[in-house]
Amino acid sequence: MEVRDIFTMRKEGRYEEAYQAISHIYAFHQGPHTNLCMFWCTNDILKLRLKEKKAEQSKKLLYQLIRLYPQTDDRLSQGNRAIVNAALALDRLEDNFNFIYFMPYFNRLTDADWQPYMVNGHQVPSLGQQVVNHLLKDLPSRSADYINQVADIFHTAFQKSPYYKENLRHLAQMHTLLGHTDKAAAIYKKVLQRHHDSYLYAELAKLIDNEKTKTALYCMAVAHQRREEFRAKYHFELALLMQAHSPRWAAYELGQYISIRQRHRQPLPSYALRLQKQLKSVNPISTEEEQQLYERAKGIVEELLTTRS
Repeated sequence: MEVRDIFTMRKEGRYEEAYQAISHIYAFHQGPHTNLCMFWCTNDILKLRLKEKKAEQSKKLLYQLIRLYPQTDDRLSQGNRAIVNAALALDRLEDNFNFIYFMPYFNRLTDADWQPYMVNGHQVPSLGQQVVNHLLKDLPSRSADYINQVADIFHTAFQKSPYYKENLRHLAQMHTLLGHTDKAAAIYKKVLQRHHDSYLYAELAKLIDNEKTKTALYCMAVAHQRREEFRAKYHFELALLMQAHSPRWAAYELGQYISIRQRHRQPLPSYALRLQKQLKSVNPISTEEEQQLYERAKGIVEELLTTRS
């Protein structure tokens, strides 16, 4: 069997068979065509394992691609793109995946890799932007060294898409890490005029000292979160804020938090149990009262977002 026959097998979708065949040839002979075929057959199997959500096998195949890459002709950057796509898929699949390890491949992204594209009629962020979103997804918990490593690629992403929501959010987070709270808050206000994601309200709330405004922002975080299990943490933040001067409201929010946790069969953490004990004798507000408070909060936030700092 020759290498061209194996490429034919790939076109026919016989990926497992093609991978086994080229592996036997590659064990005894390496040359430009053999190396190229070995790379792409490995990538075929890697995509299959990723689809099957087999993280450990996928990682081994990805690192095999990395070993093959230096001896593979990649004039069109397709091989580099394959490695980046695989790293993205693994970062989605596995917690604590060492995504930044692939920075040399991210730095090889071409101009074409920074172009958004369409999938089923919807625009999808460019490959480069997806990489940046993953690199910065846990930005508030990152070290200064980590931020220095990703700063250049973030700068590229921001230059290409300065009005993209996540780029603005990450810029605000960087300002926060540097202690520039006012600049960060101004960016969040700008973004919230167009986007109403619950996490944006919650992140701005953390920057606000005024308790009335902070409370209103967490109310909006609850109101704009469609997924009940994600609303729970905002109910708890409200309970903590309210416990001292509005214990009845705090009891209501804590009740919402506990109910959600129980419906999703999640245990109550010790800090929630402590607050539950403190508020045990408090009669919570009614749902109608809660709706009135949330309506008031909406007006407070609207005024915050339309008032110049």
